[in-house]
Amino acid sequence: MNFDHLSLDRVVRTAGYGLFGVVGAIVVALVFARGLSPLQPVIYDAFYLVLGPWSSTELASVLHITAVGVLAVTAPVLVAEYTAGDRLRTLAVGATVAFAVLVVVSVLAAFVDVLGFPTVAVAVALVAAAATAGLRRVGASRGATVTFAGSLPVLALLLVLLGVGLGWGGGYDVVAEPIDASAVDGPAADFADAPAVRDDLFSADACDPADDGTCRLSLRSYEHERQAARVLAANGVRCPFVNTPRNPVYDPDASFVAEHDDQYYRVTCEAYGD
Repeated sequence: MNFDHLSLDRVVRTAGYGLFGVVGAIVVALVFARGLSPLQPVIYDAFYLVLGPWSSTELASVLHITAVGVLAVTAPVLVAEYTAGDRLRTLAVGATVAFAVLVVVSVLAAFVDVLGFPTVAVAVALVAAAATAGLRRVGASRGATVTFAGSLPVLALLLVLLGVGLGWGGGYDVVAEPIDASAVDGPAADFADAPAVRDDLFSADACDPADDGTCRLSLRSYEHERQAARVLAANGVRCPFVNTPRNPVYDPDASFVAEHDDQYYRVTCEAYGD
């Protein structure tokens, strides 16, 4: 009878820690998803010239969700360890290392053009597996271990939301609208330093006769995205961050005049999303 009582008590405690992991992770994720959102434009700005607008947007989204996910998993686990074990500092250090690994992997993946949901999902899965093994190795309490397991479905949901976010219809277009020569009152750019971008922007496929010859070049997954971002920036234009289009740092009305085949164009960058 006493054995049965102890078994029931252990089951109840285990279920309680598991539920705490789920609920705690959801609460922390809801708080920090909004609280850490200002980091996105900061990351976008930091990597804009070296990655280009869309790649920087992907990285900003990934690092934002990574930070939220790590906090959502770590906070309940640390609370559980505080109440049931004595490895609080060790687990905090481990969480910091896990976050640093995910950040480094994400940044490196962005630079080699392989950042995306599959890469992030694999990296998170590997880190989660390593964390599971680490909890056992350092002798974390059963409560912390069960709480960690309970928080994993929430982490998986965050990854799904990230995948949806990265797959949405957002992006950036370089737009070149024909203008009369009489409207030009200064020197015009000729894209001489970015011939590939010039050829793609003013190609027959990019220019629509039905839209008065306006040319549009999508920078999402564009081979020369970084070069396009740099030539735009050199002429005073930066694509406004799609997730905060009203950010005063980026002027959505910024433009410059370019010349191609004796035709002048007003060149801008438009962010779009659905």
